[in-house]
Amino acid sequence: MNYKIFTDSSSGLPKSVTEKYPLNVIPVPMTINGEEVTVKSDDDVFLKNFYVKLRENASMSTSCVNKQSFLNRFTPALESGYDVLYIGLSSGLSSTMQNACDASKELKEKFPARSVYIIDSLNAAQGEGMLVYLALLKQQEGFSAKEVYDYITSVRLNLNSLFTVKTLFYLAKGGRISKLSMTVGTVVDIKPIMHVDERGKLVAPSKVIGRKRSISQIAENFYKSVINPEEQTVFIGHGDCIDDAKYLAELISKKVHVKEFVFNYIDPIIAVHSGPDTLAVFSLGTSRVPENAFVNSVDYVSEAV
Repeated sequence: MNYKIFTDSSSGLPKSVTEKYPLNVIPVPMTINGEEVTVKSDDDVFLKNFYVKLRENASMSTSCVNKQSFLNRFTPALESGYDVLYIGLSSGLSSTMQNACDASKELKEKFPARSVYIIDSLNAAQGEGMLVYLALLKQQEGFSAKEVYDYITSVRLNLNSLFTVKTLFYLAKGGRISKLSMTVGTVVDIKPIMHVDERGKLVAPSKVIGRKRSISQIAENFYKSVINPEEQTVFIGHGDCIDDAKYLAELISKKVHVKEFVFNYIDPIIAVHSGPDTLAVFSLGTSRVPENAFVNSVDYVSEAV
């Protein structure tokens, strides 16, 4: 294997993946109460402490991975004779991807004999991470960097992401919905059902009332979109709500057999904007979940989330 696979910490992969495979994870910059922290998406202690602070409404801000960070990470691999393959957070959600592309152009001039492959996951959290996982499997099977690049770019729009949140507070805090919509939605217990569309943007085509119903709706949409679940490792991301994550897995398992579920925390970069108790499931389907597949049972929240 003459290439190294890179991703960023937004991919939210657990230690069971990061310790088993030769993966290079670039931390996404973040500050908590004015202090810079190194995001570790495979460190349960770090993640648990992060969610404690998030629930306490600590001051938090996130940034993109800048060009220099990519240069610093990619250059040693190229100098050692390796090619580089990077799978990153959706360009529809962050400028990290553009910075990776800018770095790759500079490195191509410096290392003309080497290749740098940049893949926009058009996804987030374990949706990005699942593509990284699939790339690692292909690498272990002996696929070349170019073959992995071609495979991941061919399936990325088949990777479905289904999200819900427990509170509208963080969506309103980030300006995704108005404070009025948050207030009204909170009173009637509205829960948005969200997904990442083909542009790599997080949208909410459906809303339901109640937490359990939102989890059930995610399971229903999973059934509509998944293909060959018995052959898939399905990823479930949770915002420090492992019991809800296991409940979602149980609902799914009542109707379809899944080869394996992998659970991990939703990464801090996404959680800052979605809040604790965010819940998401990621799987391969025939295509991205079409918006007409969502059941829109209420429309108290008028803004797109």
